[in-house]
Formats: sequence, C-alpha cells, structure tokens
Amino acid sequence: MKKKILGMIGLFALTGALAACGKGNSSNSSDGTETITFINHKTDWETNGKWDEYMKEFNKKYPKIKVEIQTITDYAGQMKTRMNSKEYGDVLMIPGDIKPNDYANFFEPLGKKAELSEKYLGLNDRSYEGVQYGIPSQLNATGMLVNMKVFKDAGIDTFPKTAEDFIAALKKIKEKNKDTIPLYTNYAAGWTLSNWDFVRSGVAGDPDFTNELTTDKAPFSDGKVMNSIYKLLYDVSKDGLIEADPTTSDWEQSKVDMANGKIGVMVLGSWAVPQVQEISEKTSDDITFQAFPMTAPDGKQYMTVAGDYNYGININSKHKKAARKLIDWLVNESDYAKDNGGLPTVKGAEYPTALQASKDSGVELMEENPAPEGKESLFSDINDQSQLGIGSTDNEKRRIIDAAIGNSKESFDTIMNDFNKRWSDAMKVVSEK
Repeated sequence: MKKKILGMIGLFALTGALAACGKGNSSNSSDGTETITFINHKTDWETNGKWDEYMKEFNKKYPKIKVEIQTITDYAGQMKTRMNSKEYGDVLMIPGDIKPNDYANFFEPLGKKAELSEKYLGLNDRSYEGVQYGIPSQLNATGMLVNMKVFKDAGIDTFPKTAEDFIAALKKIKEKNKDTIPLYTNYAAGWTLSNWDFVRSGVAGDPDFTNELTTDKAPFSDGKVMNSIYKLLYDVSKDGLIEADPTTSDWEQSKVDMANGKIGVMVLGSWAVPQVQEISEKTSDDITFQAFPMTAPDGKQYMTVAGDYNYGININSKHKKAARKLIDWLVNESDYAKDNGGLPTVKGAEYPTALQASKDSGVELMEENPAPEGKESLFSDINDQSQLGIGSTDNEKRRIIDAAIGNSKESFDTIMNDFNKRWSDAMKVVSEK
C-alpha cells in the first residue's frame, strides 16, 4: 500500500537512506527515560543551536523524555524514502504530498477535528473524515517579502497594490540601481516557486476558491485568478526584472542579498521575515511583509493564511504518549511560531509584527475553508492527475519563466491552454474512478 502511495523506490536508495539515519529508533533506558526521534526540516536551527535551546526547555517540564533531533535538507524527498519503511521517527513534520485518504496509513490520530478546532487554527489540511492527523507548527501568510528601503530609494513610499503598479515599481528600482535585482524568483531552489500558487485564495478574495477549482474546467483562462497570478510571473520575467540567470539562483545567498539591499522583493511566506532580519541588525527594520499586489473583486486585499508543516506521530511509534507531549509543548508552550515569523496555531495568540503591520494597513487575513465532506482529497486527486503541481512542485512555474526569458519557444497563452486541457482531462479521469 505504501509503495503505491509514495512511489517505487530502488532498494539501494532505501537502504542508503535508512543507514544514513542511524539512530532512528526510539528506546527506553533503565532509569525510565524514553528516547524519541523528531525529524524536521529546520536545518538552520540545527546549525545555530536553536533546537538545543528548545529541547533544554522541554526537558525542564519532561526530564524523562530525551528528544533526538534529526534535520533533513531535502526533507520532502528523503522522507518519501523513509516512509517506505517504519523508520520515520516518532514525531515528524508531515510531508505535503500525502493524500488525505492515506493519512491513517502513516500517522496516529490526534483527536476529532471538531474538538481540536475549538482551540487551534489551520486544521483543514491534515484532517480526514473528521479525524485530525496533524497540528500545524505555525500558520504562515503568503505574500511579498520586501526590502522597503530598496523601494523608497527608488521613490516608492507605498508598496503597490496592483500588478500594473508593481511592475512599474520594479522598473523604477532597476533604473535607480542596475546592481539591484527587483524581484528574485529563486528558480533554482524550486520549492520557492510554489508560493506563487499559495496566494490564489487571497487574490480571489474567496476562502472557497481552491474547492471551486475542482469544478472549473478552464481555471487558467484569461481574466481568471490563476492566469493573472502566472501572468505576473511571466511579465516580470520577460521584462528582465528578475535575476539575470535564474537557473543559477541561490536560496541562501538570496536572503543575504535581500538584507543588504541587493534584492527588492521575493514571493514567500511570512516565515522568511526573521530569517532575513537576523542577517543584519542594521537593516532588519527595512524588511517587511506585504500583500501580493492584486486586489480581490471587492476591492480589498487579502493574504492567505495556512498551516505550515504539521506535527504528526508515526503510526509505528512505540512511544506515542511521549511523542504527543512533545507536540503539545511545541504548539502550546514554545515560541516556535513567533521565532519563525508565523501566526501561532493556538487561537487568540498575538500576531507577529510582520503580519500586524499588514493588518493595520487594511489587509485582511484569510484562511481557506475545508473541502466538503467526502471531497477532502478531490483537489489533490485532480492536481496529481494533471501533474500541474499546484502548490507542490516547481516544474510548471519554471516553464513559465523559461518561456518569458526565451529559454523556450512557448508563448504564455500556449502554456495556459495546455494547463486548461490537463486540468479538464484530470477532472474527467478522477470523476470516472
């Protein structure tokens, strides 16, 4: 069953991954101390010692639970390999491409969604048939990570609210300082491009937008939300307002360059704000977070807020109670969300400064509505069948950039027509299953 879900992986790759994990098994010691493994993607916290600080605090409350931290750079890819076995830790960040109807094969139920939703936000993504399998580590808004000094130096005091004004602003930045990259795509990193998809419900001003995509046979047609978002990506690329050679972009260096005023804006989640601010104390106040430069039909601006990686418990764990204590501590008592520029999962918690500024300027935060009962996996089924990778893969966004900068002979309209056909074909296949 799992091999069907996650894809066939060669024996060599699986053996190598498990060997590399080494101490993946949880254990008990003679004094009653339990050792559990927590696998996550926060490699920066491994290098800066943040996880060590957190676990010291956790052990003040739970001295008999030892947590072994394992961080993975290519998290999604390597976890696919590990999840073909039972050895994928005790607590883990749930990979984004697991289908809802498969949650029970991999993760321990954490409770009923209706009960947990009284206390927590963002539970839609990791629930199925009323059962919750994950709790968000934090909620992120998706929009524009901005060095506002770059804009002000070009004579732009207010961040643009429309695509036309945004492109005009980027052109002014380029004219003002040719060494500054107006918009950095992070093409080579790939995963960064998925953020262009995550703004869709905010641009639509509709919390049901993703659900409505499952009934729209041509959602990429001219004038529709997905077309408008992708057209902006195409236009800024075609106008030379991005890095000179996107194929050689560098994610880690981009954060340094933005802190130092060499990049104007990147499309990312609010979690990126503290990562850039901490690079330079002198320029930290220049880094802000703004709404995607498009207004909804009602004339307002919205920022979509959604759960980041969810904490989950391996269904095969022998220490599920200890694992749950770690999750509850991280969500309810730690400063994880605050330290990562996100919105806390617990209802009623304070907004981070980056999001508070947007809220004060009139931008409204929007959480998507859950899919109707019985259709929890419909969007992901159609998305997978179409292979468009909305919100999960980078290939089609790279295709748009390649067409714009002349690396292919495709036109934007040709690509959108192809997207429409693949989407409608996928809808038909899924409906016949």
